[in-house]
Amino acid sequence: MGKKIKNLGVMVDCSRDACYKPEAVEEFISVIARMGYDMLMLYTEDTYELEDEPYFGYMRGRYSPAELKRLDAFAREKGVELVPCIQTLAHLGAITRWQTYGEKCVDVNDILLVGQPETYALIDKMFARAAECFTSRRIHIGMDEAYMVGLGRYLDLHGWKPRFEVLREHLAHISEIAKKYGFSCMLWSDMFVKAANGGEYYPETFRMTQELVDAVSPEMQLVYWDYSHTEQSFYEKMIDGHRNFRNELWFSGVAWSCLGFTPHNRFSMRAADASMAACRGRGVENVLITSWKDDGAESSLFSVLPALAYIAANRERPAGEEEAARIFRDAVGEEFADMLSLDLPDEADGIGTLNNPVKYALYNDPFLGLFDYHLQEGKAAFFEEAEKKLSGLAEKSRFGYVYETLARVCSVMQLKYDLGIVTRRAYRAKDMAELKRLGEEVYPETARRVRELYAAFCRQWERECKPNGFEVHDIRLGGLACRLEHCGRLLCEYAAGSIGKIDPLDEDPLPMEKGKERGEGLLYSIWLNTAMTKPLN
Repeated sequence: MGKKIKNLGVMVDCSRDACYKPEAVEEFISVIARMGYDMLMLYTEDTYELEDEPYFGYMRGRYSPAELKRLDAFAREKGVELVPCIQTLAHLGAITRWQTYGEKCVDVNDILLVGQPETYALIDKMFARAAECFTSRRIHIGMDEAYMVGLGRYLDLHGWKPRFEVLREHLAHISEIAKKYGFSCMLWSDMFVKAANGGEYYPETFRMTQELVDAVSPEMQLVYWDYSHTEQSFYEKMIDGHRNFRNELWFSGVAWSCLGFTPHNRFSMRAADASMAACRGRGVENVLITSWKDDGAESSLFSVLPALAYIAANRERPAGEEEAARIFRDAVGEEFADMLSLDLPDEADGIGTLNNPVKYALYNDPFLGLFDYHLQEGKAAFFEEAEKKLSGLAEKSRFGYVYETLARVCSVMQLKYDLGIVTRRAYRAKDMAELKRLGEEVYPETARRVRELYAAFCRQWERECKPNGFEVHDIRLGGLACRLEHCGRLLCEYAAGSIGKIDPLDEDPLPMEKGKERGEGLLYSIWLNTAMTKPLN
């Protein structure tokens, strides 16, 4: 059976447009505490105030010291350790846009300039704020995915150095700052594993060099993150590989909530079966479950509660949905199976997969059809049934607003899912009556339903999040509605003979990924690249 997992925590992403209201975080803390979690991390890239740094988190809904202290005190009352989770190297693109940082402490892209005094003055302020606001003296310093480190301004100033040397230099500085404030650091392991394995984080054969082992101070804790594997043996191999380091090991799994409006609880549970068994069997006592919110935080903070209950059930021994349902009922006061229904919209491609067709079908342009190749026709009945189920559940849940948002998603999908395919076929067949019907009826109705989705999502956001960040969705959903109305008008003009052709409809849809069959789904969650062909200047 192996060892019991000693520390079980959750990380909430507060940096992808959504900065959660303190009262929403407190409600979340109360629920996970009842599930048995003993730690919460707030992932804040720049979404917290720093002294004399007005551009750090500017207009991002950043947390004030008073808010962080409030959350820390509340968490302690519930028996939960609130841990700061920051970035000290990469993933700081929200500040690198500002001249005050770009001139002083940016290497390249979203990466800080290693070796620069201004960089460590800024990081010192990060630690000072954490020391002021958090009781815990544990801190997660990030350091992941800094693949271009040393290749920008650092290269100009210092010449080329092996990446691990640059990382070692940076870690030495951070270690001193951490000691100054009495913090014990956690950091992601990918930069070090990749350096020894030809750029691969999940290599077939795990290799490690003594130079890289020595680069990480032994008092730091390494976090191995893995979100998509479903084989216990794979996790065991990776855990064994991480034992080459001298550091205490954490495993970081995931409650998938970053692929659009729809969570992926069932896949999260499937991955957890393998990862939690490997952790218990290999004696990994520390587990952190991340809830990322990439590309706009469209899913609710609470949408992953089923996955979190399931993972909590597997803390000591293998457990199934029955035990998870008991934990969920005790913690939430509702039914586990009901909230699993939040996964429904993306199950148009099958149950328990990581495909997210709703995200790319929603924003897929009806004329450009960049994702038409991967969408299947005839899903209207599926989405109609899903809408009915979610609407019914909304009436009896305290999270009714979450169910209602996803019900509105399904309402849009009944018309929008294969709209581009239907439109292109009618256009190629020169079926003017069908094109007129689409332009006069279907496109305007789809736009109306998008506005209903917008209203429901706005209610969800205002319930859980600070106002900052929603401007992104005003633009996305408002732009989508306008685009649908515009395309509808063009179809009517074409059907009436006012215009001679619609150029995008003359082109054939191509696959977005090599090797994919027509109608085969994807995991793709970048709004800009879904809605348009050239999103950058």
